[in-house]
Parts: sequence; structure tokens; C-alpha cells
Amino acid sequence: MDIERFWALIEQARTDVEGDIGEDGTGLAKALTARLSALSLADIAGFATRFEELRAAADRYDLWGAAHLIGGGCSDDAFVDFRSGLIAAGRKWYEAALADPDSLAGHPSVVEAVEWDDDSAIFAELVGYAAADAFREVAGAELVLPEVAKAPIAGEDWDFEDDDQMRHRLPRLSALVLGWPANEGCRC
Repeated sequence: MDIERFWALIEQARTDVEGDIGEDGTGLAKALTARLSALSLADIAGFATRFEELRAAADRYDLWGAAHLIGGGCSDDAFVDFRSGLIAAGRKWYEAALADPDSLAGHPSVVEAVEWDDDSAIFAELVGYAAADAFREVAGAELVLPEVAKAPIAGEDWDFEDDDQMRHRLPRLSALVLGWPANEGCRC
């Protein structure tokens, strides 16, 4: 499946749920599964392959640091869910986050997640299963994609618990989540 069609399906499903992806991506996963179920098995598998490619492209330490800030911590599994959430946010936000993870400080769901201490709309686990669910619905069988060797996480690792490093690497997100260091005013 080409990238334009992939993102069109994501946007159509987002329109179906009026942009509210739901807790853990529940609403968007249902809408996306319904849209994918109308496609051929080859197209569903192509969507799943493209989804995995995009999720793998976001397997980077700078994005993991952003997920750690937003979620108040982020395990390996939660980082997979976060990357699914980046895709669920749509092409504009996905590409912006890959270009500059700190740009997520401007995403309305991130601001809301921090304000309400509820990251369920950002860590969209269930969206990652939409293609498999659609395939099972249409074919009555499990979707099996070719095994791909996992590449190491891209970028430079750092201590996500070090507030100074977070403020240096992700200043906008850090200001949103951590606030400003003592004796410093807003540097916006």
C-alpha cells in the first residue's frame, strides 16, 4: 500500500470518530478496522506492513524521551503504544514529531494528557491491532506478516530521569511537564 493511501485511511478513520481516538485508541481502532474490512486481504496486509514500517521509523531515543515525559515514564511496551499513537495522530503530527519530538508540546492531546495526568489518548495501543482485526474479520484467519529483524533504537540514549537533560533535549515538552527549574522564569 502506498503512503498516500495509508494516510488517507488514517484520516478517514479520524474523521469517522471526529478526531477523538478514544481511550487507548479504542474509537479510532474500531473505525479503522471497519474501513480496512472493506478492502482486499492484500490491501489489509499492505496497510499492516506500512504501519509497522512507520512505527519502526519512530523507534528513536528522542521520541522515547518525549513519551517518557508525556507518560510520566515509559516502558518498552508503552513505547510501542506511543508510536502507534503517533501514527493515530495523523500524518501532520507524525511527521512533525519525527522532525522534532519537542513539537509534541503543541499537540492538544499531549497538553490534555499532561493537564489531566491521562495519557490514554496518546498511547494508542489498540490502533496497532486494527489491521489484524480487519484481516481476521474478512479472512477468518490470523494476519501473518514476514518476520523483520528488529533494528537497534536510533539516536543517542540518555537518562530520561535526568531533568536537566530532558530540559536540554526537549525544552518545550519539559516546560509543559516539569515546569521551569527553581529560580528561572519562563524563557519562552
